[in-house]
Amino acid sequence: MKVYISFDMEGVSGIAGGGMTGPNPNTPSAYPRGQRFSTDDVKAAIEGVLEVDPDAEIWFNDAHGKSMNVYFEEFPENVKIIVNSAELFDEALGIDETFDALICIGSHGHPIQVDGVLCHIWDVRELEFNGKSLTETCLNASLAGYYKVPLVMISGDEDSLDYITQNISTKIATAPVKKGIGRYAAVSLHPKKAQKLIKAAVIDGLKRRHEIPPFEFKTPITVDITYKDQGGAFNNVFFLPQDERISGDKVRFVAADAKEAYYGFLARDKLSKNK
Repeated sequence: MKVYISFDMEGVSGIAGGGMTGPNPNTPSAYPRGQRFSTDDVKAAIEGVLEVDPDAEIWFNDAHGKSMNVYFEEFPENVKIIVNSAELFDEALGIDETFDALICIGSHGHPIQVDGVLCHIWDVRELEFNGKSLTETCLNASLAGYYKVPLVMISGDEDSLDYITQNISTKIATAPVKKGIGRYAAVSLHPKKAQKLIKAAVIDGLKRRHEIPPFEFKTPITVDITYKDQGGAFNNVFFLPQDERISGDKVRFVAADAKEAYYGFLARDKLSKNK
């Protein structure tokens, strides 16, 4: 079995802001604790994979921030590490049709949700494929789905996991490790309990991987990007004048398939930045 683990930090147990998702001179001890929690959540997922298949080939992508959030040197030697994805390319870099399953640890929601912890969708306000509003995990699942690879397990906060499964498949195994109270606070499980939950959900999802459909879209795909302000939309159409500007902050383009939609969005996200 070949499994891809994509990691993001906002959905890790015990994390709800306060400098835990990146270096912060005001709270210097917070980020190292976040790194510890992150590493242990991912290690629990790896343990689950190896319990299902001790000979599994595992790829791990630390896709948060600068990709230096997880101590991957603590992983078993059969885990391959995607180094410096750093969200420059994507959170599922290297996934293809040879994989049997995608797992997302640390999933988060986006700004349209009520209690998604640290919710966002890259640098935009909203992203839609054929009218379906996507989170970053949904976006990862769409690329996996292009290759017929199912997203079988996710961990994160309750609100975000509910949104993701309702929009992809309720058959996806989940590990709700915390409950958000607004965007910057949460009630979290103890890390040890969260890790047990993650391991069990990974085992469940992998054992049922043939029952979980890949996340696929009818083609062509209409991609709507709502930027945080009109500046992002302006930059988009300045560099890509073939795109349609729907409103001051919203741009539309049409992609032939999910892979083109995925990378088309990432390219526009980079071009739209005012920095």
